[in-house]
Amino acid sequence: MLTERTFDTGEVAIHYVESSASGPLLILLHGMSASWQVFETTIPFLAVRWRVVAADLRGHGQSGHVAGEYALADYVRDIRALHRHLSDEPAVVVGSSLGAMVAIGLAAEHPDTVRAIVLEDPPLGFASGAPGATQPAHAGMVETRDLVAAGHSLPELVRVLTPKMQNQDAVNVRRRAVNLSRLDPDLLTTYVEDRCYVGFDLGERLGRVVCPTLLLQGNPALGGALSDAEARWAASLMADCVHVSLPEAGHGIRGALPDRYRSLVTGFLSTI
Repeated sequence: MLTERTFDTGEVAIHYVESSASGPLLILLHGMSASWQVFETTIPFLAVRWRVVAADLRGHGQSGHVAGEYALADYVRDIRALHRHLSDEPAVVVGSSLGAMVAIGLAAEHPDTVRAIVLEDPPLGFASGAPGATQPAHAGMVETRDLVAAGHSLPELVRVLTPKMQNQDAVNVRRRAVNLSRLDPDLLTTYVEDRCYVGFDLGERLGRVVCPTLLLQGNPALGGALSDAEARWAASLMADCVHVSLPEAGHGIRGALPDRYRSLVTGFLSTI
C-alpha cells in the first residue's frame, strides 16, 4: 500500500508517496517530464527490504511550480530537505535520467545523506559545459516545451501525441499526456537555455561521490543519453562505481528490460 503525502520545503510543496514497509529509507527520483508513477512496478520489489519513497520533482506531477527556479541545485536542495524530513539516517537514492543527476549532486554535496546511489542512464552531456543545442535530445526538448506551453487540454495532448508515439499503446500515450499537462514549461526552458547546470562542475561533483554507485548505461543508438566515453569517464571518477552497459536498451532501461533492471538493482543493493 502506498500513502500519498506532501512536504513543504519552505520553497515548494513536494508531493511524494511512501510504502507501508519498514526498513532503511530508499528514495526514487524520476526523469525529466515524468512523475513518481514511472516507478509503480519498481516499488513492490524494493519495498520487500526498504522503506520506499517516490517523489515528484518540483515542476512535475503534483509538486509545486517555482518559476525560474529549476537549476539542478534547486532539485538537490528539495530532496535534501525531504530526506531530513523523513529520516536521520542516510538513504539509498535511485534516480532515472534527471533524477540520476539529482542523485549525483546529493551524493557529492551531502555525503552524510546518501548511503548508495543507482544511476539509470544519466544525461551527463547536458552538464558537460557544451551548449545544450549540441545534445541529441535538445530538439525534442524544445518541441516538448513548446507543446506544454501551448496549454492544450488533456484530450488535445492525447491527439497531438498519438502520431508521435506510434510504437506505444493508448494507455502509455494518455499517461504521457497527463504528465505533460502537469508540467511547468519553464523547467524545460531552463534546459533549453543552458541554465540548469550553471555552477555545477560535473567532473568535480563526480569526484566527490564516495558512496557505492551503480551506473546503468543504455545504448545511444537506441536513444540512450550516455555515450561509452562519458560512462567510462564518470565511472573512473567515482570512488566505488559498478558500471553496467545494456546495449539492448535505450534511455528507458527500466521499461525495456524490467527483469534485468530488477536483478541488477536488487543485486547491487544486497551488497550495501
